[in-house]
Amino acid sequence: MKYDKTIYALSESVDKEKFVICTYYCEAATSDLLLKAGSMAVEQTTGTWVPVPLETPQVRQRHVGRLIGVYEIPHYEFALPAGVKERRFVFRLAFPIINMGEQIPELLATVSGNIMNGGKLKLLDIEFPESFAKKFKGPKFGVEGVREILGVKDRPMTLGMIKPCTGCTPEQCGEVVYELGMGGVDIVKDDELLADTEYCTCKDRFTEVMKAVKRVKEETGKTVLYAMNITDRPDRMLEKALWAVRNGANALMINIQAAGYGAFQMISEHPEINVPMLAHPAFSGVLYESEYSGLASHLVIGKLSRMAGADIVVYPCAYGKLKLLREAYIRIAQTLQAPFYHIKPSLPSPAAGVHPGLLPTMADDIGTDFLIGAGGAMHGHPMGPAAGVIALTVAGDAIARGIDLLEAAKTSKELEEAIRTWGMVVDENNTLYELER
Repeated sequence: MKYDKTIYALSESVDKEKFVICTYYCEAATSDLLLKAGSMAVEQTTGTWVPVPLETPQVRQRHVGRLIGVYEIPHYEFALPAGVKERRFVFRLAFPIINMGEQIPELLATVSGNIMNGGKLKLLDIEFPESFAKKFKGPKFGVEGVREILGVKDRPMTLGMIKPCTGCTPEQCGEVVYELGMGGVDIVKDDELLADTEYCTCKDRFTEVMKAVKRVKEETGKTVLYAMNITDRPDRMLEKALWAVRNGANALMINIQAAGYGAFQMISEHPEINVPMLAHPAFSGVLYESEYSGLASHLVIGKLSRMAGADIVVYPCAYGKLKLLREAYIRIAQTLQAPFYHIKPSLPSPAAGVHPGLLPTMADDIGTDFLIGAGGAMHGHPMGPAAGVIALTVAGDAIARGIDLLEAAKTSKELEEAIRTWGMVVDENNTLYELER
């Protein structure tokens, strides 16, 4: 048959516990949408460009992908309008779990493999059955666990970064963390570009920073988490993670897309790595930024990071310097926090150009369970980094208590100066309200 009955199926005919279901958007010049989409189901499972002897009907029945939906946009029923060359359509493929096992690398090879080399095709969503998801432990701490460690009940928490991105000595890193800690920061991470280099090795940097964390605790009683960037080859990442934890680390960081979801999961699920894991999105834009290829951002940054065990996920804020689409940044937060079988919610951390004046709008978008990722707003505050932390903390506390930001600024010179410097966004269109000098 031209259309194999095994491949062309209804959604209702597929045992949802045995298949991963993917939704795609495609634009292609084709006279047969069914053959176009159905060929992708075969290409990513049992078939190739010619029939092969061992691809028997029995093998297909057990291992071939299924086309369970195809929807042209607009949805023509009688004839294509004159001049239509490329046709636009959404389609859904079901892939047998038995083909890939319960792991992310081979999952991605299956759902976004060779077919992604064939033109305008974007993976919009992946639906996982519980039988697949149960193999993943997810975050060890999640939102509530991180709050419990820090002793912060309801306000958005603060995340500072060591700046400048590169060039700091271990001693300078310690000084930066101490100053931010004395301002009341909750978590400090390495910049994603701060690697294990000869001028600032991970071990030397860790030693100096943890001295600063200890000093802050002794002088203020404040717990500060430090997420050291251990991004490297998988074997070296594990070595660094184990060394750090055995020497008192209280958090770790990996550039998750650059290192790989499987490598991140290896670290996060290791029984000795009992500290929050922070996932940074460096390299992620390569995977999601095109509207015609790659994967949707809520998959790249959200669902896959959460499954791999990220307690904290940093990603671009819609109102900052990278301008991720507003609906996209909100959907990432929703994907990180919505109920997902047994997997704990991850803590969203919208970042890149975030300052106190953005926080009311962000809270309207995603609630107060988020981590305020701010580098420039801390280090670039006119009154110094500690004042930058105070401004963000006061703003976060005001949001949690339902107090207007301008009202809160009347009793905080740090917040007042931050608003005076960067303004305050008052709506989703990024409209700025500015205080006069």
